[in-house]
Amino acid sequence: MTSLSCSKDRVLSDPEKQAFAPHLEQQGLDLGIWDLFGEWAERSTDRVEFFYLKVHDGPQLVGLGMFLRIRPYDLRTSYAQLRRSRLWSKLAAGVSVLSGNCLYVSFRNLVTSNITRPFFCTEGERHDEVMGAILGWLEERRDADMISVVDTADHQPLYERAGFTCFPTSSEASFEVSRYDDIAGYLAEHRSLRKNLARRKSRILTEVVTGPVSPEVRQEIRACVACSAKLSKVNNPCQQFFEDHIAGTSVFTSDRYVHIRVRVDGHLAGFHIFQVCGTHLGGVLGGFNREYTRNAFAYERVIVASLQYALDHGLSHVHYSLIDNHTKLRLVPEREPCCVYFFSGNRMNRKVFESTYKYGDMHELYLLETT
Repeated sequence: MTSLSCSKDRVLSDPEKQAFAPHLEQQGLDLGIWDLFGEWAERSTDRVEFFYLKVHDGPQLVGLGMFLRIRPYDLRTSYAQLRRSRLWSKLAAGVSVLSGNCLYVSFRNLVTSNITRPFFCTEGERHDEVMGAILGWLEERRDADMISVVDTADHQPLYERAGFTCFPTSSEASFEVSRYDDIAGYLAEHRSLRKNLARRKSRILTEVVTGPVSPEVRQEIRACVACSAKLSKVNNPCQQFFEDHIAGTSVFTSDRYVHIRVRVDGHLAGFHIFQVCGTHLGGVLGGFNREYTRNAFAYERVIVASLQYALDHGLSHVHYSLIDNHTKLRLVPEREPCCVYFFSGNRMNRKVFESTYKYGDMHELYLLETT
């Protein structure tokens, strides 16, 4: 077996992107899968760094992983109980700064718009070899106090062979659009949903548009994001960085993104932004203003509108990320089981993670699906 080498880079050239075109085509994707991550990499800081991990066989690029490096890692982004208490939040912030832990993390929600795993291989038969090289490189990082990867459950044996420990989390939710000839077929499976959507029709408007987004609408979107982040069951590992920079990305200027917005009496009650990539539609950002969502069924309207868009435009899948609420659990039918894979060379870090994981956001999501 040929020995593979890994190298870290913030730039992925056009020829390097093209090397993975056959892999993407097999999945119904296109080169747009790199767009948003490339923008994150350009905005990297000393604290939050986005990078490509390139896998080479000699001079040939054969694999790729997409990662974030965060230091110091803020514990509050993983534990809602810490975020909701002013006292505990301050204590956790202080501990995070003092410990200065460095986290290497990869998860599809941020790096690939929920559309696919953040790992790529030019030759499918070499997948395990490429993943082994990626995991081995991560374990050798001297600055990596912790490594966390959210990935599909069917790859658990591969991670365990590499020394990672598996922890449960919720499934990825999606629509396989071919299940439905039209939206009526979907609504027939959810009769109460059809009744709920018929309520208050004169006061509620669902908008489905592509970018760009006006400054006025961006301001409304920020208010929804702020409300959702405050009450969310889960934040991403670089939540503040994400909120600070998302408005400056092409998500708000490019026609590759679809904006679904629900208005109640003219006020923005909720929205979801999706990236169009090949035949897939993947969620990038969403938020809901609880001041206007009461009895409006805003999230349900977004779900139905996204499926309608996919049907109208001949798309194959709509991706909704990890199941993080009961509405998604009930209304988005396809599930891809996932796990959190964790590694640390520090015995104390392993003990702390193992003993506190059941109190964290990812385990809370798992309980949503299993209880």
